[in-house]
Amino acid sequence: MLAPMRRTAAILVLAVSAVLVAGCGGSGHATAKTNTGSAAAKTKPGAGAPSGGASGGGEEAKARAFAIAVNLKASDLPGFHASPEHQHQGAAEKRLEPELLKCVGGAAVKGAATEAGSKTYERGASVISQSVSSQVTVARTAALAAKELASIRAGHLQGCLSHYFNLLLASQNLHGAKVGPVSTKHGSPPAPGTGGSFGLRFTETLTLRGLRIPFYVDILGFVKGPAEVSLFTFGVPRQFPAALEEQLFSLLLERAKAHRA
Repeated sequence: MLAPMRRTAAILVLAVSAVLVAGCGGSGHATAKTNTGSAAAKTKPGAGAPSGGASGGGEEAKARAFAIAVNLKASDLPGFHASPEHQHQGAAEKRLEPELLKCVGGAAVKGAATEAGSKTYERGASVISQSVSSQVTVARTAALAAKELASIRAGHLQGCLSHYFNLLLASQNLHGAKVGPVSTKHGSPPAPGTGGSFGLRFTETLTLRGLRIPFYVDILGFVKGPAEVSLFTFGVPRQFPAALEEQLFSLLLERAKAHRA
């Protein structure tokens, strides 16, 4: 769950920054550099990484191929374009990383073998914006993935993440704008044929020059064997279209069933 939450943090920070730039007439005062993921798979170092032997290398390659096959592609999103890659995690995100680790727990981090994200695809203009991306994390075992799903569904996670995102946004230079508290809702979208699913919605409001601008970030995901597949959608000032979100979630689900992690 660490990689999806890092990506969610990146989405929130970049979204607030973009709205501030638009509200200031494109002056560029608000900037944010952070890593929202890339199409290339990333191997986590330490206990969760493959051993480097023939077996470990084979498992890593298999996980990487699965992630590439499942993740969203440009052809899945006509009318959207790939956003520029941001390759650096922000200073505030690094400083607040311990707070995020408290929420997601250390066991899931150690169990992550390979993480790979799609590009972020977006459409819109000025303050009106929508974006979508996906993430695949393959744990060393299906049992570890199931354990992480259980922790995501646990009641304490939502409150903990809201606290983390509130701290993160409060640390940004908002140039006089105000960000309301982040609220969180959870659910379980239908995902037949998997080990279970989860859904999280984060909502916040930015007040800029007396104008209230709501943000919506959804994470829909499921666990299939050792793999956790997540869909991220963002919308401002309206939610990402529900029908399209459902369509893309179903697409990820079909691909995950058609391949083995």
